[in-house]
Amino acid sequence: MSCLFSIFGDWLEELILICSVEFCYFARPDSVIDAMSVHQSRENMGYKLAHRIAKVLSPSQLEEIDVVMPIPDTSNTTAPCVAARLNKPYRQGFVKNRYVFRTFIIFGQEARQKGVRRKMNAMEQQFAGKNVLLVDDSIVRGTTSREIVLMAKEAGAKKVFFASAAP
Repeated sequence: MSCLFSIFGDWLEELILICSVEFCYFARPDSVIDAMSVHQSRENMGYKLAHRIAKVLSPSQLEEIDVVMPIPDTSNTTAPCVAARLNKPYRQGFVKNRYVFRTFIIFGQEARQKGVRRKMNAMEQQFAGKNVLLVDDSIVRGTTSREIVLMAKEAGAKKVFFASAAP
């Protein structure tokens, strides 16, 4: 998209660039950015991610997946679309502590890891004995991804697959 504006009578074109992280992470799902629904863009990311997963994993690996789970909150829109496209059940497996904020900006690796564990709680009954596909919105440092996979295994997951809508 572009917008036109006038300076001293001359028309200039300014290119509007929007960071994709706005759509997958920062923006609220009810937002509209440059005439595009954030919610719809996250759904589209889910469908495209499912297509990519189906291309990358073998048929036997796809068959192994018992359930698709989001990493709350921004993947709550993307993961159901992945599950629907892959014809897999969708379940919530993590509860997010809404009083712990963005962990990727915390100074120090150890503090970030502890922050992830304070921010997310795994529901053991959702993971016990299952092969799960975890869907996250993005990967910044990988700290959250690593800790979430470990937490899923600690909660009883047999096998964990991990996918990101915007790596």
